[in-house]
Amino acid sequence: MQSSGPGDVGRAVPLRKAVRNVLRQAADDFAVERKLTAPLSLDQLRSCADELLAKTQQEDEYRDFLAILIHNATWRSTVASIPFDRRLLLLPQCLRHSDDCEGHLDDIGLVCSRCGRCDIAELQNEAEELGYAMLVAEGSPVVMSLIESGQVQAIIGVSCMSMLEKVFPYMESGAVPGLAIPLLGDGCCDTTVDTAWVHEAITCSSESESARQDLQSLRDTVDSWFTIEALSTRMGAPTDRTEQIAHNWLAGSGKRWRPFLAAGVYQAITGAALGDLPEGLAWSGVAVECFHKASLIHDDIEDHDSTRYGRPTVHEEHGVEIAINAGDLLIGEGYRLLSEADVSDSQRVRMMQVASAGHRTLCLGQGAELVWARDPITLTPEQVIEIFAQKTAPAFDVALQIGAICAGGDDKLTGVLHQFSRALGIAYQIHDDIDDHLTASDDSRDEHLCPNILNALADAAKTPPLQAATDLLEQYKTTAIECLDSLTNSDLKALLRRMVGKIFCDFEIMSCCDDDPSRNADSRKTLGESAG
Repeated sequence: MQSSGPGDVGRAVPLRKAVRNVLRQAADDFAVERKLTAPLSLDQLRSCADELLAKTQQEDEYRDFLAILIHNATWRSTVASIPFDRRLLLLPQCLRHSDDCEGHLDDIGLVCSRCGRCDIAELQNEAEELGYAMLVAEGSPVVMSLIESGQVQAIIGVSCMSMLEKVFPYMESGAVPGLAIPLLGDGCCDTTVDTAWVHEAITCSSESESARQDLQSLRDTVDSWFTIEALSTRMGAPTDRTEQIAHNWLAGSGKRWRPFLAAGVYQAITGAALGDLPEGLAWSGVAVECFHKASLIHDDIEDHDSTRYGRPTVHEEHGVEIAINAGDLLIGEGYRLLSEADVSDSQRVRMMQVASAGHRTLCLGQGAELVWARDPITLTPEQVIEIFAQKTAPAFDVALQIGAICAGGDDKLTGVLHQFSRALGIAYQIHDDIDDHLTASDDSRDEHLCPNILNALADAAKTPPLQAATDLLEQYKTTAIECLDSLTNSDLKALLRRMVGKIFCDFEIMSCCDDDPSRNADSRKTLGESAG
């Protein structure tokens, strides 16, 4: 999706409106026929575009334009359901008349004077009357800040093909609903756009408005389950020192990814508002975190770690024997919470089965690591990956499965979530090994404390091992994303795709070809301060 020019293939925008309309209708029909569910990757969009080109016998030069139209077709109904005041209209500065523009640039973008000499003022007025957030800016720092703040849930973006290609990876990793309208000309100066298409995109709406999942508010809700008061309500007030230690550890620091994922899956499947999340889900979410926090206590003992979350580990503070017992108590509490959760009998049985199977698999993976540490031998990359799959993937799998079970998910969904969790867990552990390698000192880097993918790749003569590990990380991230292709619930698919982006911080600063990097840095600072 780049600007057309000498030597470009498949990157043109038809100048004739009739051709553009024919291609858009073909893309809409294709998306319905193939039952495409957003978000789609760039490779998937281009593959679909190739198929549609062959089907319609259109020129190859329209390949990326068709990919954009297919992208729009998969997101249009979602964007239409999002309230106007949760949408952003993003216009490029190059739409202004460069010779006589009366507007001026600030740290964020163009401040339009509304002189009427170009299309910006008319489009801006229309969008703002509907309640849109409005920006005339290049690049993505501003957009990223607004999306992360939760103020924007959908984007109508007008840009050149080159910028659309730059921005797409970020939009896709964040599963941001959006409609893209390519400029009819390129050159970063005095460009034009089909204003009728922009108007149609701005005003698109459906009778049933629905807000996109607000992940920050969902996280706040999940965090509220782990105050001392909330835990005492569900688990009973601590009666002795052992319970006090376990409750304090459960209520303490941590990202709480697992209960958050369980709640997110439930909400994506059912569409329930935050205030309508059932108590049975909260009990199940706390159970998931009990299992996780227990595993951390035991891991810290087995790995001889003295700190976690910037404070002493449980065994460092209270002794190994007490820490082991507190971890065992949390495991028991987890199963008790599941057994007493306000769900149907069949759901309770399925949750207990999922939790016990995950518990068993995790112990086998941790056991393989401990046995290796007692008598280290050379492991192949495949053997290390299998250990990763056993010791890391179950935590994701149990959380996702329990959320789906609470929501009434079927066996087909169970299979998808299991494969997704396996790939995500392996990628998570590879990322952890890479991060440890990059941050470790030269003296500690050679310590073989546990099976490590970089060591295995080095032993297998995969050189350079860091690059090989990075490639492997991308491979498993891609596998996790591809596991979602069969999902027909766009909210669930978007949630899980967003989780991959958030867990691995797949957000990078992208700027226009003639943007000043220092101005982009200033823009991020300005938006960060205003969002705060």
